[in-house]
Amino acid sequence: MISRVTIFSLLLGLTLGAGIYAWSQSERDDCTNYPADGNAPPSEYVVSGTRQIVVPCSDWWMRQPFAVQVLCLLDAAVGVLFLVNTLQDTRGWLAMRRARRA
Repeated sequence: MISRVTIFSLLLGLTLGAGIYAWSQSERDDCTNYPADGNAPPSEYVVSGTRQIVVPCSDWWMRQPFAVQVLCLLDAAVGVLFLVNTLQDTRGWLAMRRARRA
């Protein structure tokens, strides 16, 4: 049997992931405007507080706003919660199945 926490953590993780993906597809910067085989710039200026930092285009994480970074960390935490609860549910199911056979 699957617990409610497992189901809700799966749904929350999928919703957060889809929201982050949809947001990142609508936000374009100098690095994403070029095709994969085009001549993309090697870096981009990103505002960090009161200063600008040069960030390479290969570093997706650092080019994102702080709110998106926090949502990504929250999504990862929900993913870990889902995995732990899935393992716990599987372990309980196997124990119940062994108890029936005995």
